[in-house]
Amino acid sequence: MNLEAVAENCENLITYTQQVAASTRLLRTIEQFIAQEEWQKNETEVMRYQLKGTKELGMHEEFTKIYEKELAQLNEESEQNIDTFYERHLLTELSLNGFDAKLNRTTRNDIMPVVQTLDAFYAIKKLRYICEALNRQRILGVNFNEDQIAPLLKTLEPFTNTKHPYVYLFVNVYHMLTAESFEDCDLYYQLIKQFAEHSGPTQTVLEAMDYVYNQCLQWNNRGSNEAGTEYLWWIDWKMKHDLLLEKGKLMPVIFRNIISIAVISNKKSDEVEKLIKLYYSFIPDEHRDTYVAFAKGLHQYSLKSYRKAIHFFLIAQAKEEVKFNTIIRRWQWMCLYECDKNDTGTLFNHLLSFEKYLQRNKKELQHVYHPFELFIEYGNKLLKAHTHELVETSLTRLQHEEHFPGKQWFTEQFLAKSKKQGQLVYR
Repeated sequence: MNLEAVAENCENLITYTQQVAASTRLLRTIEQFIAQEEWQKNETEVMRYQLKGTKELGMHEEFTKIYEKELAQLNEESEQNIDTFYERHLLTELSLNGFDAKLNRTTRNDIMPVVQTLDAFYAIKKLRYICEALNRQRILGVNFNEDQIAPLLKTLEPFTNTKHPYVYLFVNVYHMLTAESFEDCDLYYQLIKQFAEHSGPTQTVLEAMDYVYNQCLQWNNRGSNEAGTEYLWWIDWKMKHDLLLEKGKLMPVIFRNIISIAVISNKKSDEVEKLIKLYYSFIPDEHRDTYVAFAKGLHQYSLKSYRKAIHFFLIAQAKEEVKFNTIIRRWQWMCLYECDKNDTGTLFNHLLSFEKYLQRNKKELQHVYHPFELFIEYGNKLLKAHTHELVETSLTRLQHEEHFPGKQWFTEQFLAKSKKQGQLVYR
């Protein structure tokens, strides 16, 4: 839209005013073409404007023909997602409003289908956002409280079946996210998993999938090894359908989760090594050294080569990732204890350093602060438990604690200490 360029190509525009006017008109025309081309990409919106136009022109037979065809196509859509419910509402609204509707002054002129389709669209739309809010609450600690869910589920009840996959999956996702135990969660989880196995990676399944395997990860973090196994199943499923990589790369946190869960669920060390070799080359270059070092540390831990594990954990220090560093410190301390449980001076110093690190980064670690605080607390109790009575008291209290990183390991250490001290008492 350069005035000199316009002047060079249009010799008749000899004055500045003519050049400006021509440029302005040309720009507006281009903008209209851009808008029209973008609008034409949305076939359903174009169709609705066509319907509206035929109705305003009084072409009722043509309107009915197009309307019935479009409604039939909507009903046959395989996904039956939010857009389907929205389009169904707008079509219903078009059919029951307008001049001809005002002429029909009888009891058959019922506007309720418009209200019902609006309710259904609103219900699935809101349910979808509620699922996202619940997911963010679990992962990020974002506050969320929703007490209006029952009417939404009631509205969606007629659509909560496999003929309406989007509603079916997200109603089950909601129940899965709000379950109080993994056993309750598993009832809904299995329905989603079965649907995914049967239908494959449809768009609806892909949208629900992130919530599902994140939930598996959350329950694994709360102590369920079964949930960890299910997380690895989804990793395999995504790999099978070529969905695990994004632009040929693997998210570093996913690699970390895969190896961590494999070690915690006591997979054989050669299986852990195979997983590292399978996935490490897909980690982005700038993160590869850190995350592979961490994975090798976990592998050495699974081999009980604790000094080698410590070496790799020291290499893996991720300066900018506070949560990751916190995880590394937890594994490092466990390895130090396994190397020499009698070197209490070093072990206490590491716990003190760990505690200060948590306090310095409390705001950033807000959602995971308490679990790691419990790790430090029981690390100190383990080092101070010099009598059989102290061990038993700590063990009893530990068994009643909520799950936290290292709880199972601490249980094993206290049991071993209890057995050893009990034998000494007996002698």
